[in-house]
Amino acid sequence: MKKKVILGGTFDKLHLGHMKLIDRAFDEGGVTIGLVSDEMLKDWKPEVKRSFKERKLDLENYLADKEDWKIVEISDPYEKAVEGDYDKLVVSSETRKRGEKINEKRKKKGKDPLDIIEVKPVVAEDFLRISSTRIRDGDINEYGDRLTPVKVYLKCLDDDAFDVAIDTLSNFFECEFETEPIDKNDLNNDGTEIDERGERIVEVPKGFEYGIAIIPGSFELGEELLVFEHAVIKDTSGYISHGHSPGIRVPRRWMESGENIHTLDSLNVVIGEEREELDPICLITGGNEGKKGYIKSALTEALLPRMNGEIYENE
Repeated sequence: MKKKVILGGTFDKLHLGHMKLIDRAFDEGGVTIGLVSDEMLKDWKPEVKRSFKERKLDLENYLADKEDWKIVEISDPYEKAVEGDYDKLVVSSETRKRGEKINEKRKKKGKDPLDIIEVKPVVAEDFLRISSTRIRDGDINEYGDRLTPVKVYLKCLDDDAFDVAIDTLSNFFECEFETEPIDKNDLNNDGTEIDERGERIVEVPKGFEYGIAIIPGSFELGEELLVFEHAVIKDTSGYISHGHSPGIRVPRRWMESGENIHTLDSLNVVIGEEREELDPICLITGGNEGKKGYIKSALTEALLPRMNGEIYENE
């Protein structure tokens, strides 16, 4: 027997994320779509200005070549799914908790729980999820094409790092940047992992969509010390991704015998008769030009989970 599937929502500015949700529902059986009423929107999402009739027409146009479906008006986010005779409920990652609440309510009424099917979001050209809010704000269209520059708050140690980070990001989408130098005191090794230190430094101020920080790091491999570049990216949703460049082995003859060599803070590099605190990657790769590739590598790796979220999501 064909399964009965339900999903619900506002479906304002019908976009690729909505379409993915609906298509997944049809993979499971006959589909009922609960479309939020105008009355419910007054308190729930007053920013939505398109009427029930307009939103329903968009859905009907998309569903025109499909079979076994109906659209019902809802004035409560739970009632239809709780009271109805359904087998499965399709939700987004944002509405997963509501789906679990629906099953709690069904259980209290002695009904079988619905099989919850979560559909991952579709990302736009800027690697942020497509949403009706972003379409209404004019940042993207319903297909995820970016209509305005992406606003990025970038924190690095020096001008060379800023330049390569800006060039790397600009290869993916048009950006507007605001930059802030990192205080070197914020990089002191306090015993925490570099990921945690990076997350303390990165920030997304109001009005920005991304915050990005590029910082140096090190780790032990046997008796060797390796240095690398680390990138941390945070977006307005709070999602954080990390990336590391390849590690570069620090020659032991450059490090003073007897010193604690396990952190960048304590790395003493010997040049001739003078001992200075230097950037090991610059020194090993022949200067700032050699270092730039490592910054690009770290930043690109931090972007990968955003380009291919469904590949990395369970890690």
